Amino acid sequence: MMKEKIKSLSEKYFPRIVELRRQIHANPELSWEETETSKLVAEELMRCGIEVQTKVAKNGVVGILKGKNPESKCIALRADMDALPIQEENKIDYCSRNAGVMHACGHDVHTSNLLGVAMILSELKNEIEGTIKFIFQPSEEKIPSGAEAMINAGVLENPKPNKIFGLHVSPELEAGTFGFCGGRFMASSDEVYLKVIGKGGHAARIEELKNPLLIAAEILLELKSLTNPQIPVVLSFGKIEGKGATNVVPDVVDIAGTLRCFDENLRIQLHKQIEFICHRVTEKYLTHCEVTILKGYPVLVNNEVVTAKAKALSQEFVGKKNVTDLPVRMGSEDFAYYTHHVPACFYRLGVSNKKLGITSGIHTPTFNIDENALKESIGLMSYIAINS
Repeated sequence: MMKEKIKSLSEKYFPRIVELRRQIHANPELSWEETETSKLVAEELMRCGIEVQTKVAKNGVVGILKGKNPESKCIALRADMDALPIQEENKIDYCSRNAGVMHACGHDVHTSNLLGVAMILSELKNEIEGTIKFIFQPSEEKIPSGAEAMINAGVLENPKPNKIFGLHVSPELEAGTFGFCGGRFMASSDEVYLKVIGKGGHAARIEELKNPLLIAAEILLELKSLTNPQIPVVLSFGKIEGKGATNVVPDVVDIAGTLRCFDENLRIQLHKQIEFICHRVTEKYLTHCEVTILKGYPVLVNNEVVTAKAKALSQEFVGKKNVTDLPVRMGSEDFAYYTHHVPACFYRLGVSNKKLGITSGIHTPTFNIDENALKESIGLMSYIAINS
């Protein structure tokens, strides 16, 4: 049976995938700088006899594996390769060698996982119907999006995928378990920058001032009303900077935040509301606010039918007890761009192990995984690709 063949090949390639994951983890590269990672990916794909395209959208790599009747269908599988500007604090042999750069979001896992799938499927190519397209993309973590750049470079053409799949590590789930959510799964993400321009001076001479710090505080309190967990909408600010002192009021205050929601029409309305509130408050004090909103990733929408099928295949492969339903997430992902072009399923891979103390969250300096998760993940994605 195909399931048993895949499980056997997963065992065979698991040690090599762990080696590759550690090699990538030890040599992380920031968004749009993934040159060595992309070289490694291309070399491994070529060893599998897979047709390879390099330098797609700068550092992207695409592999094409043709099975029986290659024109009958095309299944795309995607991984991201970039790391984050975080100093790693793990005490491990394969700790990051690049100061201030770390695979703190698990893209080393995503990349090595997809290489494992390529190894498995290349051995089974005479039993595979259609074509498999392996997409290794740059810059998931940083705008401009690597996914959008890959799409603009033609990654969803020649051949055009019928379906696309991707996964993301999840420390909320135990290693070897998987999570699915059909429909709208992850939020859109926009960057919000506000520059409040007032009139500074000596802090004691308040009658001469139009204090931008106080005006900024009023703006933030009013903008808080736009957050609504019931819709859901999140407008959250993580930075406010006024370069004054105890007795110096600055002329300008800079604020930065993020906007998340699940509806494109509402997203546009929220942009207008942010601008309206900022201008209304500052006009009251005869001051000014420059509003800049950088439109980021769209809503990630998992195709209901494709996701239901992938979930059922997962239950067949790893057992029902290891597959769970997930709620929507306010986090964002640039895999979302693919979901607006091709029927898609983006699912979660459990990587934690409480007994071993592997529980740190993503984007933290101590994030790590139970590598046994890779043994199941390379097999499952292979099984989904073949049977979708």
